[in-house]
Amino acid sequence: MCVKKGINQIQLLFFEKKRRKGIIRLVKNLILIKLGGSVITDKGKPFTAKIPVIKRLAEEIKEAKNRLKNTGFIIGHGSGSFGHTIASKYKTQEGIINRDSLKGFSLTSETAVDINRIVLREFLRVGILAVSFSPMSFTYSNKAFLEPILKSFELGFVPLIYGDVVFDIEKGFTIHSAEKTLSILARKLRKDYKIEKIIECGDTDGVYDSKGKTIPEINSRNFNQVKKGITGSKSTDVTGGMIHKVKESLRLTKETKIPTILINGNKAGNLQKAILGKEVRLTEVAI
Repeated sequence: MCVKKGINQIQLLFFEKKRRKGIIRLVKNLILIKLGGSVITDKGKPFTAKIPVIKRLAEEIKEAKNRLKNTGFIIGHGSGSFGHTIASKYKTQEGIINRDSLKGFSLTSETAVDINRIVLREFLRVGILAVSFSPMSFTYSNKAFLEPILKSFELGFVPLIYGDVVFDIEKGFTIHSAEKTLSILARKLRKDYKIEKIIECGDTDGVYDSKGKTIPEINSRNFNQVKKGITGSKSTDVTGGMIHKVKESLRLTKETKIPTILINGNKAGNLQKAILGKEVRLTEVAI
């Protein structure tokens, strides 16, 4: 359970009463987690979820969450072979470009919801009280109405957001990645909570250089050098791939000083270790 700074006395008394009864708990720290589409779906097979992997990741989050009593979590996930398959076909990222664009928008939204329902179901089955939020419902262009998400977090839920289509003032609509939503939330929440880190689970041991070796750290000083060797995903990704992830992480880190770590979510135990601060092969995006 979380309580923001600046709440009024009536709210504070309400939270304190519930805390004493053991209904809620106060949370001071935050960890944001992105489950990549390449991890939770088979990006080589359209509309195929890797349910055993989703279940395992949910269990790792739950186990770590139980150990970190004063830490809350916000989870995001990609669409993988669900949303990206349709979005790539109709070029949904580009907005309204032809007569089929509206159809592409609707189908992309449908498939994004489909994978989110699967993820939500597995989280609930392991005992995580997650609640889903579609970016389409709280985002317009670069503006976001985050109060419902923040309220759910304050009440003790684990917000679950995902990559989706959103309406856009210039293009008509476009794709809004889970990373982008997590970045917006990080900027908003850092004033009231200590955000320890953002963890991104992909299908590689962090970011690879041109020789296929993990780059331990990427920062503003070495980015121009290492970006030449960074390759994109082998499967379809309309949100920009690895370069996009690194650029977004660098921009956020410069502004907020919140580190982002990129790990291999396909390796059992990696996510739990990363949450708990244990050793794991990764790339850290730092200042």
